[in-house]
Amino acid sequence: FISVATGIFVLMPCCARPILLLNYWLAISLALHPSSAPFHTVQNIRPALGTCFRNGFTSCSGRSGIQLRGGSSTGDSLVSIVLRFLDKRFFLVGVVSTIGLAALVPQLGVQGGLLRPELTVTWGAPCGIFLISGLTLPTSQLTAAAMKLRTHAAIQVFNLGIIPGVMLLLCSGLMRVGLISRATRDGLLVMAALPTTVNMCVALTRSAKGSEAIAIFNAVLGNLLGIAVSPLLILYLIGRTGAIPMASVVVSLLQKVLVPLVAGQCARTVAVVARMAGDHKTELSRISESLLLLTIFCTFCKTFSTGFGLPASTIAALTLLVSLSHISFLALAWAISRPLCPAERVAFMYSATHKTLALGLPMLQIVFYGRADLALLCTPLLLQHPLQLLIGSLFAPRLATLVEEMDEKM
Repeated sequence: FISVATGIFVLMPCCARPILLLNYWLAISLALHPSSAPFHTVQNIRPALGTCFRNGFTSCSGRSGIQLRGGSSTGDSLVSIVLRFLDKRFFLVGVVSTIGLAALVPQLGVQGGLLRPELTVTWGAPCGIFLISGLTLPTSQLTAAAMKLRTHAAIQVFNLGIIPGVMLLLCSGLMRVGLISRATRDGLLVMAALPTTVNMCVALTRSAKGSEAIAIFNAVLGNLLGIAVSPLLILYLIGRTGAIPMASVVVSLLQKVLVPLVAGQCARTVAVVARMAGDHKTELSRISESLLLLTIFCTFCKTFSTGFGLPASTIAALTLLVSLSHISFLALAWAISRPLCPAERVAFMYSATHKTLALGLPMLQIVFYGRADLALLCTPLLLQHPLQLLIGSLFAPRLATLVEEMDEKM
């Protein structure tokens, strides 16, 4: 693991190394037993490794004091411990691996590459995710979720009201003290005025054991509202606006969300299909997570291969600003949604904080057509897209554990 991690780190572009180090640190931290204090854990790593070396990496003695989540340290073979860890932390390990692989071979996931993301990510991933949702979600859950009007209203107000308002205050303050330029401010405000993602928030909610039905409903509702609300918000925030092509948005939602979702629901009416979907829910969930990992891989492939055309210092500053603001909005959404049950809070947190690249990039190109600094204007949204995937993926395993613990108590 150390050899592979070091190789990936050396070969990765300098601007991406801090993200990789953060991934490594989080993955190792989550692997260690949560009850172990940090210094106690570090002191016990060396004897644990010594035990493994002495035994030829066939077993690790329980005397070492290290334990992996989901398994006992006593008498277990190293292979079984690793397999249990990979099974329990499949998504987290997948995120780390896909980012490292994207840095090594970005040509695999760019448009026209071997994986053909223009087909697999643009069409295959969202259709597959919503087909699986339709197969595994009982119709009663979707109907019950549709009736939670207050929850839906709160999510949309947060996404299209609170985030733009807070971002306006933040950007005004930063611009007043000379920390950001007007172009950066405009790019951040346009990003804040966009609706939530179509499939990303649903896939992350599913991975974190949240209320998938609420996430689906708000993914559709948010993008439909965004057709009318986002141009008005942009006009208010920066004084310029552009029209979102309503027909293409509606057709895309129908083709990528509603059609596969309804197809899955129709298939559930067949008793054999419903029973098989229930029996293989874990495997279907793993397929859904794998489709999201494919999206993450291709997203970072494009990021590593094309770059942003801006100085590294500008990219680093914007990355820090976008990351901190997104984490802050995640924390605020989690705090506001306290009255909801844990599964609904997860859906609220992801659905209310995501921003869509599919609608945002065309909007930026329409609003700022002819601007010489168009690359800088688009950079906040281009950074937000992979960062919300990465940050949301890192939170998903812990949120899933929290939801499972609360379900057991109830």
